[in-house]
Amino acid sequence: MGARFDAVLLDFDGTFADTSEGVLASANTALEELGYPTMGLPEFRKFLGPPLEESFHRFLGMDRDTARRAIDIYRREYRAGNCLRLRIYDGLPALLLRLRTEGFQLGIASAKPTVFLERILAGLGMRDLFAAVSGVALDRLDTGKADLIAAAARDCGTALPQTLMVGDRRFDMEGAKAAGAPCAGALFGFGSREELLAAGADYLIEDIAALERVIFGCARS
Repeated sequence: MGARFDAVLLDFDGTFADTSEGVLASANTALEELGYPTMGLPEFRKFLGPPLEESFHRFLGMDRDTARRAIDIYRREYRAGNCLRLRIYDGLPALLLRLRTEGFQLGIASAKPTVFLERILAGLGMRDLFAAVSGVALDRLDTGKADLIAAAARDCGTALPQTLMVGDRRFDMEGAKAAGAPCAGALFGFGSREELLAAGADYLIEDIAALERVIFGCARS
């Protein structure tokens, strides 16, 4: 069966790349400066995925003002170089090149600030692959994932029902459902099978090869 998608959108953290090293280092610097205990990997897996303010507030117990101070410190450290401490998932660059060659539109839909997304993609030499880079403004903390997905599809020039959203957390699945787009849950990221299924994932993918099969074969998981 041929592909039935016109565009593929990717979340960034945990879907495009394993960004845990740089994000954890930035978050722990913020925690240290504000007098909070630093995180290890178990706490960090819960931290990574939601918008930063929610993570600092909900998972670490900060009030809203303190959470915003933590975000300022985090972004200072991330901008200083931690944003480049990441690993693109195996097989993804080759798949993206194949998709562009075969006429698919590609986009990023992430709660990460757009300025960081643009810097990272440019630094990797991959910015030209993407018709859309949909992130948040530095002065906005509340942009919903559905809005980011809809904006990316609009920039790609594709209808949402033919735009596949790929992400690793429930926010990606719920955002896709709210926007009216099909969604694939990335099990190689920071979420769990149970989380992704409960959030309504249409597909579950174990690795990039499985994503390629979904896009070109449309097999449901």
